[in-house]
Amino acid sequence: MAVACAVGSNALATSIRWTAPLEDQRFVEPYDGRFLEAVELPQYHDELMRFWPEGGPHWDALAVVGEQRHPKLVLLVEAKSYPGEVYGPGCQASAKSSLELISAALERTRSWLDASEESEWTGPLYQYANRLAHLYFVRQVVGLPAWLVNLCFIGDTTTNPTTERQWRVALPSFKKELGFADGTIPWVVDVLLSARSRSELIGDADN
Repeated sequence: MAVACAVGSNALATSIRWTAPLEDQRFVEPYDGRFLEAVELPQYHDELMRFWPEGGPHWDALAVVGEQRHPKLVLLVEAKSYPGEVYGPGCQASAKSSLELISAALERTRSWLDASEESEWTGPLYQYANRLAHLYFVRQVVGLPAWLVNLCFIGDTTTNPTTERQWRVALPSFKKELGFADGTIPWVVDVLLSARSRSELIGDADN
């Protein structure tokens, strides 16, 4: 329900099909070809390989809306327990061919989203940037509506517990660093949820 509300349609809540990660697949986070299979778009494998090199984003969650094998909308989910997790070591690709694909994809995405050309997309916020590139891929190359959902957990005691206020302060700052002066990005939503244990979630499902 929270995701459906964030993308602007309560009606989606009953039609979202979460396709990855799944328990019967040992909660493996899909990437590359398995990413396309999870969003029911395997026919776009060649296009993805021309867009992004092997070893692309490993998705925390993926979902589709629509009949099986006929998606009408795609949800790409990146989950974080605290703001510091958003930062990383930057782009680690070393092969010239990979770097060329990545650079071209990021520039196409930056232009599409009208982000500042002075922003750094291959540095500490590279993980965020490559998720934006895959949002571009689904919306512009495939031609399907899609949203990138930043799922931010509040009070995760297993890592670095973060309050809602701390998230509200941090989230716009990431976007400004990526070149979005007003702290917002088209087709990107932030969903804040209280962290809960697996046993709590299963218990709720049984009730």
